[in-house]
Amino acid sequence: MKTLILCLALLLSQAANAVSDDVFYKIAYPVGLNVDERYSSSRELIPRRSQSGSHSTDSCDESLDGRDRFAERIAYAVEVKSKRSRAQLEYVAPYYGLSKDIRTYTPNGFLSHPMCPVSKASLKTTLGSKYVPASKTVEKANVFVSRMNRYRSEAMAGNKDSLLQARKLWSKFMMCLAYTESLTSADSTKSSQVAKKYAPSSYRRPAGVKFYEDPYQSPESRLNIGLFQFTPNSAGNVQACIRGWNATFPACRVSESASSSTMIRILGSSLQTFNAFCAASKVTDMFAVQINTRNTVNTHPANVKTNGSLKAPADRCVSLHMSSGKSYNHFGPFQNTTGENLDDLLTCALSP
Repeated sequence: MKTLILCLALLLSQAANAVSDDVFYKIAYPVGLNVDERYSSSRELIPRRSQSGSHSTDSCDESLDGRDRFAERIAYAVEVKSKRSRAQLEYVAPYYGLSKDIRTYTPNGFLSHPMCPVSKASLKTTLGSKYVPASKTVEKANVFVSRMNRYRSEAMAGNKDSLLQARKLWSKFMMCLAYTESLTSADSTKSSQVAKKYAPSSYRRPAGVKFYEDPYQSPESRLNIGLFQFTPNSAGNVQACIRGWNATFPACRVSESASSSTMIRILGSSLQTFNAFCAASKVTDMFAVQINTRNTVNTHPANVKTNGSLKAPADRCVSLHMSSGKSYNHFGPFQNTTGENLDDLLTCALSP
């Protein structure tokens, strides 16, 4: 009886999160091919990956059976996080002006809210003067915002092609981000050396999965793994991803206190499903802070009324360009941390 109940729970979980073949044929493959062409010396998104280094988290949804390209796993993650859900951020709520009761959060996803236009003035507020990009980069950021908002607006009016274009643009953005984060040097000698230093003895680094040791981070945050470079510390900033994963795939849970070796296997799996899900979650969780915060400092200035009060959560816009201390932002390129990585990301995402 217990086995029957578990099987039924798994089927219900799969049914709730399964995606159509359009995600793979109309989004993942053509977009992945396009981005790989841009990075022709690497070409990491479209090659098929081996199942031998996979983890059970790679097989939680039967719609992913046979979908063994990184492009497919990234597009799938974007699709899952395009569905509105409540961010699992109660454990960091005090840092971002959030309620500790996630039931009060307005559910959100990639397309739930419009994006905020940016300016050098707004970026000075959200990123700090040191990280304000050049004018050409600000212009590119607004091209992305304008394009996404147009697709979203048309999709809400019933235009199915615009909905497809919005999903494609977000998938392309995330695939470009994977290159910015890891894919240009995933299979370097250094990557293999770092994997041997940290990984369990029975683990072998799969092709395309980067291991990076950041000398500027504390020991507990030094190791970064996979497509989107996450640290295998379940008590760190992947905790929100674990909670979000468990809420999305309740029959395929990851322990909230998983060991480092377990997290290395999950974040370093050959198919990168959890890693891609965590990246998509980091974007929508960052948006969730801006939508649900009670503090003006934790959201974009466009969400603050002239009298200093905040707009209602449903009426707010969202921005990629917030510092990590203001909106739980994981990704350096969003914050223009090197002075070049934001422009590189946007150039790729907006390329023909």
